[in-house]
Amino acid sequence: MHILQDHYLEQQANVEYKCTKWTHPKYESHLSIEAHITRWNEFTGSRVVESIHLSLSDRFSKQASICDAAHQALLAYHGKHYEEMKNGKQKYLPHHLRGTLQCVIADPCMEQNEQLKEMALTIQAMHQKLEDS
Repeated sequence: MHILQDHYLEQQANVEYKCTKWTHPKYESHLSIEAHITRWNEFTGSRVVESIHLSLSDRFSKQASICDAAHQALLAYHGKHYEEMKNGKQKYLPHHLRGTLQCVIADPCMEQNEQLKEMALTIQAMHQKLEDS
């Protein structure tokens, strides 16, 4: 979540993960994680919850669940601020369209910078693997 803190510095975001372990005598245990994004509220002088992002799939390891929830948070925040970044290198990061859960990635095929184009294609492939897992 350092990416969230680096890109949205003005929000003074903090991330707290809340983990629930589900157990059953007949089924394998699994975890679900919530990423709670908080920001500083100058009026109240305290942190307030800005958003909550869930791991979409139940995972068998805490690290996999945290990665899933963090990925969902990044998609949401990048979508929220996409208009500000759509002309820069950040446009190739996946993001949610505002008001939907649909995830999109800008098409790098017309990119003139070959290094940036290769990086964007790699991000697309990695994102697809995350979505498929």
